[in-house]
Amino acid sequence: MLIFDPRPDDPPSFFTYLADGELQLHFELGFGYDPVGAQPDLLRLALEAAGVIPPQDAIDDLLGEDEELSTAEEKRRVLKVVGEHFGLSLPRQVIESGQLPAVVTRTSPPSSW
Repeated sequence: MLIFDPRPDDPPSFFTYLADGELQLHFELGFGYDPVGAQPDLLRLALEAAGVIPPQDAIDDLLGEDEELSTAEEKRRVLKVVGEHFGLSLPRQVIESGQLPAVVTRTSPPSSW
């Protein structure tokens, strides 16, 4: 199971990957990169190559002092990395004219609201 929750109203966004009910990888965006799970380095090299996170042993910032990825660009790059790694795609024609599969996971706000 793959979960990417962009949480636009309550950051940070997060990504979770479970296999056979076991947490393989979980990380949040925007507050450094501190992955947990059985495979914490599963996407590290791809995320580094995409410019989402700095190289593991880098002390300097990923980008120059005046440059920073926008939240939308960061999410776009993470989705691209996840899609490529797990072989996920949504063909343009299906997106523009078809009906996309959806799953309702909640019909009311969580009790913590």
